[in-house]
Amino acid sequence: MPVIPDLESSFPVQRRETPPTPVEPPQPPAQQTVVDPCTCGHGPEAHEHYRPGSDCGACGRSSCGEYRPANSAWRRFLRSVGLTH
Repeated sequence: MPVIPDLESSFPVQRRETPPTPVEPPQPPAQQTVVDPCTCGHGPEAHEHYRPGSDCGACGRSSCGEYRPANSAWRRFLRSVGLTH
């Protein structure tokens, strides 16, 4: 009869679970610069539709009903006197 030197190594062993390695979260997408933004923060192209109206396509009619340039002369004046931010 053959001799088995190490009885434990001859039988299959259940795999041991290794702890998961921490995964780096994905980087946020690069912010695109909006030229001449509306007060809602979206560009004029968000306010252009194939239908009548000038509400923001991203915010909706209830949040931003029309395109209002954030850097208009009137808004700059209001910021200078401290009435808006």
